[in-house]
Amino acid sequence: MLSTLIVVSLFIQKKRKFRHQQELTDLTNLYEKEVLRTQLETQSQTFESISRELHDNVGTLISIGLVHLSTLTGEKHLPGKQKLEEVQHLLNEAMDILRDIARSINPANISSMGLEKGIYNELEKIRKTNRFTICYHSEGEEFPIEPQKQIILFRITQEALNNIMKHSYGNKITVNLVFSQPVLTLLISDNGKGFNYPPDNHTALSNKSGIKNMLTRSKLIGADLRIESNPEKGTSIKLHYNDVPA
Repeated sequence: MLSTLIVVSLFIQKKRKFRHQQELTDLTNLYEKEVLRTQLETQSQTFESISRELHDNVGTLISIGLVHLSTLTGEKHLPGKQKLEEVQHLLNEAMDILRDIARSINPANISSMGLEKGIYNELEKIRKTNRFTICYHSEGEEFPIEPQKQIILFRITQEALNNIMKHSYGNKITVNLVFSQPVLTLLISDNGKGFNYPPDNHTALSNKSGIKNMLTRSKLIGADLRIESNPEKGTSIKLHYNDVPA
């Protein structure tokens, strides 16, 4: 009887261990799939953004520069220094916009420059639209975060900022980033129209894919993401991430 109990106990223990390993494997697979999804799902949005930026900003600047150059070729005397400097300024501005686009869409750039710089660059792009006043504050020393998790944190930030630009109808964005190893705290808020959150039913939440994406991604990396919003009182998003290995 004792032998039977030992065998049964070992069997149960082995079964539990196998189930635990299976859960870890499933979680790892889910994590890898989500990382891939975060990269793929932004492609159409990225291409649309690139097209708009190239047409509205870079294309316009280069066109103006070309007009200046065409007038220079028709002048009998050497062109004035002021006009040449204006052309140079326009072309330099166009190059800056192209660099901003490249930094924003390349995961390798995000990993190499760090999360803080990546978020700062995103805010600078928004600042240049002249649609929002940006209040940014960073505190503490940035610490290393696993590249894939860093990308997910960056995508959550992008999603939050994109939602503000598209839906808030406000004119001010406040971002506070606090590093206190191993804890990262990120607060993003706006002064827009806000909305009822949490919604009254799951159907209302299903229509807010941006919020669902942020919640799913934060859960995947073990981060706590909280949203506070009320009509006419703006929206606040607080992310708390503890970078402690499981």
